[in-house]
Amino acid sequence: MTAETSEYLDLFRARGAAIADACTRCGDCFRACPMTEPGGIADADPSATTAAIVDLVTGGVGNDDAIRWGELCSGSGNCIPACRHGINPRFMVQLARGFARAQRDGAPLETRWRKQFQTMSRSVRVLSRLQMPPETLARFRHAPQTGGKPDVVFYTGCNVLRTPHIALLALDVLDKLEVSYEVMGGVGQCCGVYQFREGDFTNNSKMANATIEGLASAGTSTVLSWCPSCQLNLGEVSLPNYAAQFGEKPFDLNPFLVFLGDRADRLAGMMVNRVEKRVALHERPVFPQTMEAVKKLLSIIPGVELVELDVPRIGTQANTISPPKFKQELLEREFRLAAEAGVTTLATVYHADHREICDAATGRSFEIINFMEILGEGLGIDCADLYKRLKEVKDIDDIIVETAPLIEANKLDLDTVRDALAWEFAG
Repeated sequence: MTAETSEYLDLFRARGAAIADACTRCGDCFRACPMTEPGGIADADPSATTAAIVDLVTGGVGNDDAIRWGELCSGSGNCIPACRHGINPRFMVQLARGFARAQRDGAPLETRWRKQFQTMSRSVRVLSRLQMPPETLARFRHAPQTGGKPDVVFYTGCNVLRTPHIALLALDVLDKLEVSYEVMGGVGQCCGVYQFREGDFTNNSKMANATIEGLASAGTSTVLSWCPSCQLNLGEVSLPNYAAQFGEKPFDLNPFLVFLGDRADRLAGMMVNRVEKRVALHERPVFPQTMEAVKKLLSIIPGVELVELDVPRIGTQANTISPPKFKQELLEREFRLAAEAGVTTLATVYHADHREICDAATGRSFEIINFMEILGEGLGIDCADLYKRLKEVKDIDDIIVETAPLIEANKLDLDTVRDALAWEFAG
């Protein structure tokens, strides 16, 4: 083990030791978790399970209930206000998950996440280029022309580029606000979440630190994240480690939509269209301030009426929720209540949710669009949702025919395109 590797692991071990010192094993975080019942561990002893989580983060083996709890964690964050001892139980449980996975027999750590990461990378590269010509893709390499430091860095993360209309609308709104920005992100600046989930804390730290230093190179103190997973992995996992290692955080990481919400009054004065929609939000609780900001922004759009649905709010994004049957039941309840409430629009916020349900409005009484499309319509900004179009086409050969000019313009290999589409739209 190199000195660098040891230092990375020691940072996580030190945080685990601090949790052990602060945690009373009261079990309040377990009681607050919305995943224990659907995950089949609601009858587990809260105190014993929490104690086993602490055992995992301090090098022990935990127990079956603690390991299961770690696997179930969807990042909702209900546990955070439930803790009376200053701990972030979401980080504690996800750290325990990583330590538990690292203890498994089988392939070396660095190979456990690699195939999934490479498949994701290929999908991002291909799907973005099936929707954007090279000159539009260039917007995601934007930096201020003057060479001076920007007001903000807009950090896309990796996966939002599979639904590029969302990110393009975000940049259009920054332009409206006359905020100078540099865009960073993509798979070359990953937050390290794939490595963290599998307990490969060394490669997580290497990748996250490189991304942090890249973001810091813009010279601004404000970095805006689109992706909630990136906000979690950099904001709660890696920036605290970086500060412990180097003495300070090089910037503040904040959700992009909170930044917009703080400028709602300015945006209200820029509205040019009435948007006659009864809107229900496809919400996630991971960052409550983001949902508050979205509702504030909806309130300034002329014609929009917000409808609240009585649906459990769970998870970071759709891809963090299991078991699948439970996730499907949540969706069906939300769709039913949306129809009963007479909404015209179910609005997604985050990109993974949008990918999952953007085509589910067929045969229903409401449309499914992203929140940024509603904000854009009010501001007179339009960007077509081509991901939804590709998903609705379904047939790979038909998609290739339809996107042939972009395949040629972006110099994509047809076999790679076929493989990416088969993975993206399988089933």
